[in-house]
Amino acid sequence: MSPREFVISFDKPGATYVPGEDMTGTVIIDLEETKNCRDFRIGFKGEAYVHWTESQKGLHGKNATKTYTEKETYFGFQQSLILKPPGAEGLELPAGRNEYHFTYRLPTNIPSSFEHSVGHIRYTARAIVDIPWRLDWSAKSAFTIIAPFDLNTVAHQCIPIDDENIKKYCCCCINKGSLSTRVKIPCTGYVPGQTVDVDVSFYVNSSNIRATRVSAKLEEVITFHAEGEKKIDKITLQKVRTSEPLGNKEQIRLKVYVPPVPPSNLLPCQIIQLEYHIIVNVHVNGVYSKISKTYPVLIGTIPLHSLMWSQRSDDRGIQPTAPVDSPDNKLLSYSNDLPGQLQPGPSQPIGWITPPPSYEECLQVANNIKDTNDSGNVFGADQPFAPRYPVFNFDDPSAPKQ
Repeated sequence: MSPREFVISFDKPGATYVPGEDMTGTVIIDLEETKNCRDFRIGFKGEAYVHWTESQKGLHGKNATKTYTEKETYFGFQQSLILKPPGAEGLELPAGRNEYHFTYRLPTNIPSSFEHSVGHIRYTARAIVDIPWRLDWSAKSAFTIIAPFDLNTVAHQCIPIDDENIKKYCCCCINKGSLSTRVKIPCTGYVPGQTVDVDVSFYVNSSNIRATRVSAKLEEVITFHAEGEKKIDKITLQKVRTSEPLGNKEQIRLKVYVPPVPPSNLLPCQIIQLEYHIIVNVHVNGVYSKISKTYPVLIGTIPLHSLMWSQRSDDRGIQPTAPVDSPDNKLLSYSNDLPGQLQPGPSQPIGWITPPPSYEECLQVANNIKDTNDSGNVFGADQPFAPRYPVFNFDDPSAPKQ
């Protein structure tokens, strides 16, 4: 008879961890009667998996389906939850509801969790009751790994954008005018919870052409690798655009919110690559083509000190009491108590307050956490799972409520 209850519970709320952290929890099993088994154990696994199919032309012009699959394993470990008595071949699980505690130190060099219909980076715990000559009982649960990505370590890549473009329009070799644009973005490094201020100014030098709208979006670009081939998917995470009528000359600020998403750096994963872009479009009327510009941005788990202070200074009309670009000015430091928790540094500016992030589910959700070799009676395997990522509250009234 199957257990009435069989679950894995993690001690940390949200089950979100950083590499190298000690993970603790409890396996709860409720039995109607005593059960004999060979072993009662728990295992931990971390892996990346990619799978997709493509239709190809086969022999004699017939369509054939080609499957691409790749896997990376980061760790796999099992430990017994109950020690066998000396000389015993098996165990006896008592009737009723019982709890068994576990602890496991996570490896240090593992990538952040990631979920997509084509591939995932997933971390799971599985409890197994090994029953002789019968189908084993199993319970399964997923947890989130957040590999820290401190944008301050790559501050030289988080440069401001100031980009000017001129597009000339012709029809049958007749000059129809031009569209001049300028896009300014304060930097190219952000964390979830921040907004990207996209300043767009334009001038239409034409009597036939007019700008109809200006838009900006945050796009996630995922590249999956398997068997020497690759598959690319692009997802629009946030999009904003103007709604009012536009004149021939305008200056517009669009604020693009960064939602809960994994950080750009998925190393050491080699089969899933992740990039983010800000795409700015100035649309025009009729058959004339728009101006479209793409700018790569980095998404991290620890925000840029200089950008945070700049935003606060803009809001409060104050100046820092110490140079924010000084390499010795350690404003924030990492805490092992909570993934991505930020603590005041020893030389932070007066009045600096940085609350720790919350952890919110991402937009991409796995339908379930079943593996290809899972049987149909694994407790918890049919539950949907969405990784949780750190989201900072910057008190921006323009940010959408989640």
